[in-house]
Amino acid sequence: MLQKLHRVAGLGYWQMSLTTGEVYWSSVVYEFFGVEPSSFIPGQEAFMAMVYPSDREKVAKALHAMLETGLNDITYRIVRPNGSIRWLHEMADNTSPDNPHIIFGTMHDITAQKALEEKLRKQAITDDLTGVFNRRYFMKRLRQAFSHFRRSGQNAAVLLFDVDYFKTVNDTYGHATGDLVLQQLCSLFKERFRVTDVVGRLGGEEFAVLLFEVSSEDAMAIAEDIRQMLAAKALTTKSGSTCHISVTCGVARFAEDDPTEESILHRADRSLYLGKHHGRDQVVGDGDH
Repeated sequence: MLQKLHRVAGLGYWQMSLTTGEVYWSSVVYEFFGVEPSSFIPGQEAFMAMVYPSDREKVAKALHAMLETGLNDITYRIVRPNGSIRWLHEMADNTSPDNPHIIFGTMHDITAQKALEEKLRKQAITDDLTGVFNRRYFMKRLRQAFSHFRRSGQNAAVLLFDVDYFKTVNDTYGHATGDLVLQQLCSLFKERFRVTDVVGRLGGEEFAVLLFEVSSEDAMAIAEDIRQMLAAKALTTKSGSTCHISVTCGVARFAEDDPTEESILHRADRSLYLGKHHGRDQVVGDGDH
């Protein structure tokens, strides 16, 4: 009956002898780990081998503490034999035991909960239309990068892109096509920039990119490469036809005399303004004025 109740609740339980080290798993725990009771013998070594590699140190410390205190409350990942990753929440409390030589614990599969948490986290930091980061998150990363720059002097730069004559695109092809153009632009950004770079939509047709470990010359070259790639690319409209757009980009490197991260963005914006004022479809650095 207890096994059935635990199965309905999605709860597994285990026990471990402190004298022999012998471990018992309920059938639900075997299901969590994706192994068969007939071929898998539970034990500390076998268990640790299935813990997600970067979680092993945390789990080992929790296990050591549990053996001393009888208490455990931890979440961690496991890798099942088929390669799938699951999140587990494990609890144990043996501070007032009927048998002081036995520790009892429970396990709950929280993979779905973790997936929902990750989905909500991404929604909070992502621009709905384009899938790049939103302004709030970009500014957070810019503050962190500037703080790191003040401590370490690591080179970094901000690229500020603006789609030229974007209102004309909306007026000519419609707002649905305008949205599609922005999405295709961001797909190009994702292809070109590194995973470590931070791409954000600041609003409308304006986008910012935070580059790490780049010189001013490298930042200018990367921005120019994007400008040329976009100028040569035909973007698809909602009706299936094609159109061409261009971008203007302002570039600002991190500088020792910047009082705040806002000043970096201001210099990039000033460079962007100069580029738009002098014909658009160009890259302007903060050393060009």
